[in-house]
Order: sequence, then C-alpha cells, then structure tokens
Amino acid sequence: MRTLSDECAWSKLVDLVSRRDYSQKEAADRLVREGFSRDCASRAVERGVASRVVNDARFAEYFVRAKVSAGWGPMRIERELSRRGVPIEDVPGWPDEFFGDEGPTQRARELIERKPVPRENAYPKLVRFLVSRGFSLSVAKDVVSERLARDGET
Repeated sequence: MRTLSDECAWSKLVDLVSRRDYSQKEAADRLVREGFSRDCASRAVERGVASRVVNDARFAEYFVRAKVSAGWGPMRIERELSRRGVPIEDVPGWPDEFFGDEGPTQRARELIERKPVPRENAYPKLVRFLVSRGFSLSVAKDVVSERLARDGET
C-alpha cells in the first residue's frame, strides 16, 4: 500500500511541477492538501529533489525575477520566499543580481509614476502602496513626498 501511495504522490508531484515550479515546502504542503500523508509527501519531495524535479534555488530565481518585474520590493520578496520555505540567504546573487544598479529609491520612483495620485489622502495612500510592495517606510515617504511636491499636491 505504501509503494502505491508513494507512486501516486510522485505522479501528482510531477504533474504539479509540469505547470510551474514549486519549492520543497510548497510541494509537500500541496501534496498533503491533495490527501497524501505528510510522510508520503516528504518521500515524494525527497525523490523530486534527488531527480532535480524540485529545486529550491531554481524556484527562488524564477520567483524573484517574476516579482521584481511585477514591481515588488526586496522586503516583500524576502517575506514571501520565507513563507514558501526558502531562506533569502540561499538565493545566489541576492539582491544585486536581481535589482541591478538602480537602488530601491529609483525602483520606487518608477513604480509610483505609474500610479495615479488619489484625490483624497494621497500621501498615506501612496506610502501604503509602496510599503505593501516591499519598500521600506523611509524610501516610501521620501519618494511620495517628492512626487507630490513635483505635482503640486499636498
């Protein structure tokens, strides 16, 4: 019975990974939600790691690149990777390789330029927007103040 369960879990894991990459933790959690025991899911993920079907470094690189292009800041990316079981220390080249020469202030400026200025409570709304994207509070406050001063808002 265990062998049959392990083969079914393996098959499900391969099917999942064929659609998108998963971290080890995500894959195990997903298999458990699909009805497999925690032990069975762990064995399937171990087999996936051994055969390079599941790879946390590959997952992290893809995840980070996708989120940077979506405008996420470093703090939010770190938080989400941690939630998915991948420590940021295990991501090769973090953060320089992913963010390039531009600093967080420049990325926040680019992101806030695409956002229309709200009619009411513009400052707190724009600051919350940047902070929710993973930028530090100080960067968010500086960039929003700069944008509102330039646009003549208060």
